[in-house]
Amino acid sequence: MPAGHLLIFLFAAAMTAILTAPVRLWLLRREMLDWPDSRRSHSRPTPRGGGAAIAGSLIAAWLVWPQAFAEWRLPMAVIFGMALTGWLEDRFSLAARWRFLAQVVAATVLAAGVGGIHSVQIGSLAIHTPWLWTPLAVVAVVWLINLHNFMDGSDGMAACQGLWSGLAMALLFQHAEYQSLAAFSLAAAGAWGGFLFWNRPPARVFMGDSGSLALGAMVAACAVVGAASGAVSIWLSFMVASVFVIDATATLVLRAVRGQRWYTAHRQHAYQQLLECGWRHGQVAALYFLINVLVVLPTIAAALYWPQLDAVLAAGLAVLLLSGWWRVQLTATRNQRQG
Repeated sequence: MPAGHLLIFLFAAAMTAILTAPVRLWLLRREMLDWPDSRRSHSRPTPRGGGAAIAGSLIAAWLVWPQAFAEWRLPMAVIFGMALTGWLEDRFSLAARWRFLAQVVAATVLAAGVGGIHSVQIGSLAIHTPWLWTPLAVVAVVWLINLHNFMDGSDGMAACQGLWSGLAMALLFQHAEYQSLAAFSLAAAGAWGGFLFWNRPPARVFMGDSGSLALGAMVAACAVVGAASGAVSIWLSFMVASVFVIDATATLVLRAVRGQRWYTAHRQHAYQQLLECGWRHGQVAALYFLINVLVVLPTIAAALYWPQLDAVLAAGLAVLLLSGWWRVQLTATRNQRQG
């Protein structure tokens, strides 16, 4: 990977770390705080809205990277649209319908901006049905944006996932020789990775919806652009996000099966159950990051080596992660009964 790519990563990380300090002070003065309650995992009032620093860092990286404007324009537009939506939610508590509308608009702009998704490859079979794949892409983008928001509930975990996602997508774009998109992904990795300086346990500031919605948009943008260009298959993009996708999706399906309101706040995600079982925030963040490095990354490497098996490998990874999720749920249920 070119040395310049490392510089854009370090630049974005440094900018986020620097910008978060004044943003945090502003949030404290405005009393934009997350207060502890039965549905949250922190024990003291903590400022929220640090995602503004992440967005500012990406703007700075966009301005300094040569010839980045055209290549980065679409993903940056979607990310900043979601960062702005999240900021309005952090500041004024938007009605759910307006948040959802903004997400649908962002997803539609992204799908239209790449000209739609025309085909999906399953093994040696290419299924050309753009009338199906493009609407499904819009649904997937909206879900990716929301699930990253749901999974931002433990100190450092979402920031670690942003670091991982950016690095993994940079590897995939570099492998496909899409240099500018690899640089974009590294800038994103640096932007969220730099936030860890403030968000590591115990967190001194939360990224809030401005950061978590933008994170979901970043992952979705890389996936859609990758699929449309042929640089990164949807199966590889799924692998990158799989730890968060499986935890969020399986938890909400379980709540729906139990007749619970899946869309209301709760503490049933696997990471929340681990915290309930006595794990510390740092341990949970480390576990998720290690799963990405020790389980997901080798699966990605295998898919790059045997591209005809990427769908099969993605399915196997999903089953493996789902089994781990289910074990956490069983353990948490047993502990609650014994307690």
